[in-house]
Amino acid sequence: MSGFAIRYPYLIIVACLIVAIVGGVALVRMPVDLFPPINIPVVVVATFYSGMPPEQIENDITDPFERFFTLGSGIDHIESRSLPGVSLIKIYFQPGTDASADLSSISNLAMADLRRLPPGTLPPVVLKFDASSLPVCLITLKGQGLNQTELHDIGQYNVRNQIASVPGASVPQPFGGRYRQIMVYVDPLKLDARQLSLMDVVRTVNESNLILPAGDVTIGPYDYNLYSNSQVPNTDAINSIPLKSVGQNSVLVSDIGKAVDSHQIQTNIVRVDGQRSVYLPILKQGGDTNTTRGGRRNPKSNGEPSRHSEAAHYPRGVRSIDFRQDGD
Repeated sequence: MSGFAIRYPYLIIVACLIVAIVGGVALVRMPVDLFPPINIPVVVVATFYSGMPPEQIENDITDPFERFFTLGSGIDHIESRSLPGVSLIKIYFQPGTDASADLSSISNLAMADLRRLPPGTLPPVVLKFDASSLPVCLITLKGQGLNQTELHDIGQYNVRNQIASVPGASVPQPFGGRYRQIMVYVDPLKLDARQLSLMDVVRTVNESNLILPAGDVTIGPYDYNLYSNSQVPNTDAINSIPLKSVGQNSVLVSDIGKAVDSHQIQTNIVRVDGQRSVYLPILKQGGDTNTTRGGRRNPKSNGEPSRHSEAAHYPRGVRSIDFRQDGD
């Protein structure tokens, strides 16, 4: 070998240069990732029925779905949890199967079995999940002069829209805060005095707040769009909805209770520096997503709102803090 190198020195030099150039290019282009891809596809099916206890969720929703999902191919095992108003089912597939095909198969089975579920069950939410879908970083929101409902809305409708443009990033619902909801509080004694039931109030309020397309009308050479006033604009209008007529008078919502711009029952609390806040975990999607590259592209603010896209629509006083970055 040494004799061959002495006889042909230029050939050896060219070979060494080729190895050095190719090795350098390969080193630069080599993907770097904290979490290696794990091809164990998992499909999560979430079904909601507000107010149903866990025992009925298990008997009427979880068990029928589990039996029906066994018709899918390549299933390794199934795990489930039945919570108040929520059924969560995880279907684990054999390693190496096509995750997109598994998701499509379970979605078709879930929709086919929906008609056998209790009336009023919401359509199931079917999501793709695998073992490599891990949190890359956490974004917290806190602000001065903003309540928890406003912080939750900012995180859900502003921040999530910005992170959605980052390749490979997935942002679930924010944790903490309060989910805004219009509530109608009624007095049972006043209902009995006016011979009304709670369902009468629910039915009348729903029938008075509808989405009705009015179409258009052609007058002469012009065509006009028509808009109906079938939706309630604010809580004061809800208080003025008539529930029934008694002689010449009407019983209004304000006569038996009041409508309040309130929130759902809060189930989790997030505190940052002792202040109630909201945080959003940014997850790495499965597949060929790069954790390091995706984490670096997440907008950081260092104590100020991000300058990306909709940051100009943030109310004054909002602070967005990226306090944990696993990709750096």
